[in-house]
Amino acid sequence: MAKLLLGFDIGGTKIGIGLGDENGKLLGQRRIGNIDTDPGVILPQMLRDARELAAEAGVKVADIAAFGISAPFPADAKNGILLAPTNNKRWDHVPILDTFRRELGIPGCFENDANCGALAEWFFGAGRNCRDFIYLTMSTGIGGGIVAAGRLVRGSESLSAGEMGHICLDLNGRKCNCGQRGCYESFCGGRAVADRMREELADKPDSRIMQLAGGDPAKIDMRTLEQAVREGDDYALRLWDEMALRNAQAIGMFINIFNPEKIVLGTLAWAVGGLYTDPIMKYLPRFSWPQMRRDCAIVPSELRREIGSYAGIAAAKNYLLENAAK
Repeated sequence: MAKLLLGFDIGGTKIGIGLGDENGKLLGQRRIGNIDTDPGVILPQMLRDARELAAEAGVKVADIAAFGISAPFPADAKNGILLAPTNNKRWDHVPILDTFRRELGIPGCFENDANCGALAEWFFGAGRNCRDFIYLTMSTGIGGGIVAAGRLVRGSESLSAGEMGHICLDLNGRKCNCGQRGCYESFCGGRAVADRMREELADKPDSRIMQLAGGDPAKIDMRTLEQAVREGDDYALRLWDEMALRNAQAIGMFINIFNPEKIVLGTLAWAVGGLYTDPIMKYLPRFSWPQMRRDCAIVPSELRREIGSYAGIAAAKNYLLENAAK
């Protein structure tokens, strides 16, 4: 019988709770709003919903082999403590892992959310059967998860490997949210690109992007950029082309460094499709060796919007596999 697994996916606006099995079959899901919440209120609700999911599936919590927590950073990953993540500042020094282990009475783990996305695609999505692959989130920010030789790469003491959005592509580039200059994310992350457009178009009310945003700079985002690109707007096309070049520069580095079988691209790759990925592929030969490029399939996420439903479950599955291998 397949092992039962419980997953928690903590996001900036919502928390997902899922019960499933090690083969990726989902048995139940819940969602909790998570905008400016108090962990003293939300943690008990997460535990209550988890118990209710188990009851609805006709199982006891004790029958669940493990749980996994997919969490945003900054965090003390080794001890499972949240340290005021960007979108949840009130979640400061929250010992969520120990709390859940104690309250649920089952083993569990705590993982970076981008790593959990990689694990979800590895076990249940586009990375199935790969021993070497990379998952890149491509949305508000750019994160990543690396599987090498059949194991998740976490790094050393801080367990922070995979911060792929923060490699430096240009020493003189724009300042990134992280404080560095010229990060990959500062060129291609959705929030950074939107901020750039607002600055560059602030005195251009007649620009097509500003028109698509209804004259409100706050409404400028990747969707308005995409629409302007599809309409052939000159400014939008130049920015889109620069994004493609920078994406290719970073992805080419990852290919040359890791020689992966696959690179799986998140949100924008599947939501926008060829308009987004085709220019990247055009520029990629400038940044990667031919043989390694031929070895690597670059594909969109298979799990798409459902990746959060699998994230914590995938972390729990990986936790059991790693412990079994010790």
